[in-house]
Amino acid sequence: MINLKIIFFILGVLVSVLSLSMIIPLALNFFVYGSFYVFFSSFLISSFFGFSLILAFRNNDKKIGVNDTIIVTVLSLPVLCFFASLPFYFDHNILKFSDAFFEATSGLTTTGASIYDNVENLSLGLLVWRSLIQWLGGIGIIIFAIAILPILNIGGMQLFTQDWKEKDFDLHYRSKELAKLVGIVYLSFTFFIFLCLWFLGMPAFQAFCHSLTTVATGGFSTNNNSIAHYNSLPIELTIIIGMILASLPFTLYLSTFKKGIQAFKDAQVFIFLILILFFTLALSSWNYFQSNLNFFVSLRIALFNGVSVITGTGYSTANFSSWGSFPSALLLIMMLIGGCTGSTTGGIKIFRIQLLYFVLIKELKKINSPRSVFSSNYKNQVINDDIINSVMVIILLFLGGIFVISLIFYMYGYDFITSVSAAITSICVVGPGLGNIIGPEESFYTLPSNLKIILSGAMIMGRLEFIAFFVLLLPSFWRQK
Repeated sequence: MINLKIIFFILGVLVSVLSLSMIIPLALNFFVYGSFYVFFSSFLISSFFGFSLILAFRNNDKKIGVNDTIIVTVLSLPVLCFFASLPFYFDHNILKFSDAFFEATSGLTTTGASIYDNVENLSLGLLVWRSLIQWLGGIGIIIFAIAILPILNIGGMQLFTQDWKEKDFDLHYRSKELAKLVGIVYLSFTFFIFLCLWFLGMPAFQAFCHSLTTVATGGFSTNNNSIAHYNSLPIELTIIIGMILASLPFTLYLSTFKKGIQAFKDAQVFIFLILILFFTLALSSWNYFQSNLNFFVSLRIALFNGVSVITGTGYSTANFSSWGSFPSALLLIMMLIGGCTGSTTGGIKIFRIQLLYFVLIKELKKINSPRSVFSSNYKNQVINDDIINSVMVIILLFLGGIFVISLIFYMYGYDFITSVSAAITSICVVGPGLGNIIGPEESFYTLPSNLKIILSGAMIMGRLEFIAFFVLLLPSFWRQK
């Protein structure tokens, strides 16, 4: 039976945590500008709703079932996006709530798409808030990916439970322990990136904001031209390392406590790094031969922007949408693939591409030897039909969502590259799109409000891997006792 008390209690806790995080930008704006209305009013509204839910639905019985977890998962992100949008809406730079909701959704889903044409005009508090919600969204997504999805058997994620075999359905204990360990690693990465950027000459405030958005692979920057503002190779290399580290499975970092460096002998990591190398060489070669750029310059911009796109971070040092049709096609493929599972990245994920490859090889062997019996293994586990079906459903939902949103944009009169890139960048939570309207040097401000709402919904559904939403539509889900 669905436990509404625990559902509303958890939502209250999440909203309360979000409201308390508003104290940081509130204090910053107060001490720098003497202004506190934007964040103080947002804090009062959010904390009132959050703590009211906690007090109204607190219960000694904290047990939560699988169905309750699915409902919390589906409700939590849009609810948090609503309250996270309040500071943007109360600020004078935004007039429509759809714009504020889009910016907040892009932040919490770690997408990085923005409606601001000039972020350098924003207050320090808002700049910190943009970075902070991406940081909070990043750690939330990691816990969601390695603690919740495997138990719900969504999209093949059950293959990643072998290192965490506590009580199968004791989600409270499981999430608590994982959150603590992930938090240690996440904070360590953030602090390390901050120190490196600060040491390399980036101002402390900007280093702090970029450390938050790098480890979250979010991509919000304090500058209009993103990382190109610094024109510093050491800073770019530091951020590249940070993006890659955040795109690897955090379960591997946790496994190093027991297995040491051996934990990184992982096929998914190897394939991810090989793809980065391949796409970087392809993009740099194209720019070298077609644009007559210096080879080192070509390699530099291809490496940074390529890693930023495939990790779904969204930083940029060049207008990669103007590189030509071939690089645009490669960049769209990179957006779609994404990074490793159990990380802050979006997209279909490397391991699902691996599973598709295993299925393809298995079917080819069957054609060659119809009477033989073949099986495929991943992480020493047999890939059964349930896992294959689950992965296929996720991939079809991703592709179907991209098709629908692209079609809607096309019906509004947008060109093909804008329509497709808007769909992929939102569903795969990448950030900037391609073309002259939503490219890396542009913003999403000019889009109609209803399209911004549609893209906000796409970011939420893509971030939560679609299928949890559709489970709620099944009558049998609500009949279960």
